[in-house]
Amino acid sequence: MDASKIKLIIWDLDETFWNGTISEQKVAPVKQACDLVLLSSKKGIVNSICSKNDEKPCIDKLKEWGLDKYFVFNSINWEPKGQRIKDTVESMNLRPCNVLFIDDNKLNLEEAKFFCPDILTMLPDKIGELYAAVSMLDKNDEKLSRLESYKVLEKKNKIKKSIGSNEEFLRQSNIHVDFHSDCAEHIDRLHELIFRANQLNFTKVRSTKDELKALLEDKNAKCEYITAYDKYGEYGIVGFYAVKDNTLVHFLFSCRTLGMGIEQYTYEKIGCPKLDIVGDVSVKIGKNEPTVTWINQDNVKTDNEFEDIKNTGFKVLIKGPCDLNQIFSFIKNEDIFDCEFTYVSREKQSLGVAIEGMNHTSQIVNAYSITDEETAEICKLPICDSQMYSDSIYKNKYGMIFISILTDANLGVYRNKNNGAVFAFGEYIYPLTDKAMWKKYINKEVYTANCDFKEKDLQKIAEEYEFLGRLTPKQTAENLRFIYEHIKTDTELVILLGCEREYKDNKLEAWVNRHNDHKEYNSAVRKEFDGCKNVTLFDVNEYITSDDDFNDSVNHYKKRVYYLMAQKFTEMINAHANADVAKQTSKAKLAYLTLKQKIKKIVKPNG
Repeated sequence: MDASKIKLIIWDLDETFWNGTISEQKVAPVKQACDLVLLSSKKGIVNSICSKNDEKPCIDKLKEWGLDKYFVFNSINWEPKGQRIKDTVESMNLRPCNVLFIDDNKLNLEEAKFFCPDILTMLPDKIGELYAAVSMLDKNDEKLSRLESYKVLEKKNKIKKSIGSNEEFLRQSNIHVDFHSDCAEHIDRLHELIFRANQLNFTKVRSTKDELKALLEDKNAKCEYITAYDKYGEYGIVGFYAVKDNTLVHFLFSCRTLGMGIEQYTYEKIGCPKLDIVGDVSVKIGKNEPTVTWINQDNVKTDNEFEDIKNTGFKVLIKGPCDLNQIFSFIKNEDIFDCEFTYVSREKQSLGVAIEGMNHTSQIVNAYSITDEETAEICKLPICDSQMYSDSIYKNKYGMIFISILTDANLGVYRNKNNGAVFAFGEYIYPLTDKAMWKKYINKEVYTANCDFKEKDLQKIAEEYEFLGRLTPKQTAENLRFIYEHIKTDTELVILLGCEREYKDNKLEAWVNRHNDHKEYNSAVRKEFDGCKNVTLFDVNEYITSDDDFNDSVNHYKKRVYYLMAQKFTEMINAHANADVAKQTSKAKLAYLTLKQKIKKIVKPNG
């Protein structure tokens, strides 16, 4: 057995960890087992229990021997062991191949293998050999930091079960992540992480310590390690990355933080360099994955802090990119909402591609009249699918519609040369029809929406579509006017404007002076709808009051900003609902009075 692979030992108790049966009150510790628990803990291997027993006498006995504090995620009850072991492994974010189960009953070992085929198993007579193997490991965790981190995870899991929403739990956890450049001082820990991390090791590069040292000294490489903590405790060093020539050489994280969103947060924070993922990983990351908004934010409580949305009696459509998606994450009473956000296509032609253009005003306008044949033609492109021309905004009756114009200031627009159908895609300064740009798209040097472009794809677009550029502010205003005039009567249209404050850390060519672009778009929309009935312009600039309100771009804000916007959304929807109730009541009262008057005319004085 290769002890270097073991991250967790799960112990049976009766006739394994101790001699005798606890239910008979006659047990004595197995010295080698106790010694192994102490040694393995100091080598960074965690210990747990899976036993068929009553829990209290077992824990009391371990406390008597001073050993209870060395075990986490214990499962002590009378249920079959196989499923319980599987649950423990999954709860600890581990892989079965890194877990060893020790039990004196061969049937229990086989049951564990049935539920976790890759798990390591052992009878108690091999404990001495395992002790010798563990003692030879070149690892040192005298402070028991790994054990302590799993105690934190155990505590979090118990609290998490009491909170319905995983995202709400993450927001309440107050997760903080820090980046550090003094990697040479922690080279041993980083080297260990490089070799031990599997589930969240995206490049699978297993550098030797000398190779790692050379990389850290390379002036053309940027290397940082990541630490994390939340309100439950400290996690220490949980990740490491090394980027050279805008390509990630190393990008890896400890499985202890699986599910916290640290991988995606880090990837976005370092500018989304090229990443060639090798082998299987447990988390999807990329430019097109949802932005992590709960890390390094003020701990905003979302429960009962502002008025819940009432049972309005009407539906609300939320249609737009990330700004509306983030705002909506705080809003309750989801039954009244239809949501149309940027999504990842599941259709064969565009599988895995992020569809952002469906909320561009040009496509919303086109959705009103586009034919099935035109849609089928446009869906031959790998960046389009059949869902991107949703016409629910026109067909369905909504009390309110929230729409954002952010994509209009960014995406390029393309028109079919034969039928005139349009689609919006990509950063407008990189036309898909320009052959000089094709290498950038094929090599993913620019935004590709996760599409693996081939030259034949770009050739087809160039032959069949003309590039119209980015919409002008006037065109956006005209598109919004069309939408306003074609939605159902009496629907309240709420238009989110763009941020006019400069984001000073911008590093993307297409986003230079985007705040000034927003000023022009906002001005055109304000002019178009000045004094217009049933239209509200939602000005985000009332909420962006300092540079600290930005997350990572002029379009992405801190959590507290979205939270305040969600408060306003709730107030607007409830106010509209109250007005609608009053209106309906007024109509009912008028109908009643009219009917009463008619009855008076029909009924004569003598009845």
